[in-house]
Amino acid sequence: MAKRHPGSSRRHGGEQKQAAEADDVFVARVLEFSGWARNNSQVLILFGVAVAVVILASIYYVNWRGTQAETAVAELERIAQSVGQSDPEATKISLEQYLERFAGTPYAAEARLLLGQLYLDGGQAGQALTALEGAGLSLREPMGVQIATLQARAMEAQGQLADAEGLYLRIADQSELAFQRIQALEDAARIRMNAGNFAGAAELYQRLLDDEEHSVEQQGLYEMRLGEAQAHMNG
Repeated sequence: MAKRHPGSSRRHGGEQKQAAEADDVFVARVLEFSGWARNNSQVLILFGVAVAVVILASIYYVNWRGTQAETAVAELERIAQSVGQSDPEATKISLEQYLERFAGTPYAAEARLLLGQLYLDGGQAGQALTALEGAGLSLREPMGVQIATLQARAMEAQGQLADAEGLYLRIADQSELAFQRIQALEDAARIRMNAGNFAGAAELYQRLLDDEEHSVEQQGLYEMRLGEAQAHMNG
């Protein structure tokens, strides 16, 4: 008959003792909590009510945000469709009211862009800049570049050429999309040419030729503009 090792029995007995002690501690904790709960039932009820209120408020907020987003989309589409069909001043008022109502939605930037374009088209460059302020979008975002480009055009219309050129160059440096970088460089080069900064314009046309992907037609145009700038420099 195989003999049981004395150490094995001691270990087994020790494990049983530890398990029993753990059970005793658990039972004691349960009884302690049960007693506390009986003495503090009102606190537990209030806590449960507070948790329920937070959950219901969270559900309501999520549903409200979803409904607000749907309403914002529908309203912006309605206003956009009215452009060119109704009085521009009435459309501007509608957009101003839209921005007051839906300022916190992702569609506010589109409304700002549309409002800024209406003001600029109407010869109100100052109002266009005001409308575009506060968009808070990065130049890494396509919508942010569109708003910044319109801001630069409004600056040009007000004669703020240095500011416009600087903004075009920031767009060219930070935009993720090639066509937006190209357009910004073209605009900055145009400002430099018109201001008589032919060396600066030549630099930008050379950058367009060297650093950006462009069509054959664009290449021919940039080479021609670069030649014009260099001719002015030499003349």
